Amino acid sequence: MTEQRMTSGERDRRGFLREAAAVAAAVGAGALLSGSAHAAQAPHRVGQGLADPLPPVGVDIPCSMYSANVPLKLNILGALTLDFKGGINLGVRTAGEDGLVLEVQGFRMEADTSPSTPNSGILIALTMSNATITPLSVLRKKTGGGLEMLLYLSLTTEVIDKATGETLLMLATDPTKYATLWASDVKAFPPVNQPYTLREPVQLFEMQGDTVQTDKPAGVLEGFDGIINGSGA
Repeated sequence: MTEQRMTSGERDRRGFLREAAAVAAAVGAGALLSGSAHAAQAPHRVGQGLADPLPPVGVDIPCSMYSANVPLKLNILGALTLDFKGGINLGVRTAGEDGLVLEVQGFRMEADTSPSTPNSGILIALTMSNATITPLSVLRKKTGGGLEMLLYLSLTTEVIDKATGETLLMLATDPTKYATLWASDVKAFPPVNQPYTLREPVQLFEMQGDTVQTDKPAGVLEGFDGIINGSGA
């Protein structure tokens, strides 16, 4: 199948980012934010070290995320290029001189393959799975100075019929592997207009119930570059 261009190129990106923040806030009121109490955190400049105070242990940090022109290949749909918007919730687990250990407590991003037809077409949703092997995420010092953030995610990919809300297909990453979103030069935390990138492509496999069929590859998330903003940033 030939590659389909699903983005609108010149669409108002600022408006899209505002929508992403709204999605993150909406999800934060429900499934995305769970467990301990959360509040908007003022960003802390971290510069080349950790001199400024960072969020304390136990704090939840809801963030909006926007990823444009994402290359996604699915066996049933072919090669797609999509705009994803949504959010992630990070919980501060531990803090030390070298940085923070973060727990991803929720993640959901959605892309509409046909935004001009709201009542028909396909919606693609990326969410976190509960694979126990996924390591905790980190904000840490880099060799040579500066800070980096690595967000580790085991993913599920849901293909949804917009007209009916029915899930047509459920895919997931290999339970022994995970996706890594990398922010290479962190200037503030919670993040402010922080770029991130997918470190390497992620293979997707069919699911049979709760079991990932690793002998049945069904797609590849080839990239996932975007911007992340902490709530209130």
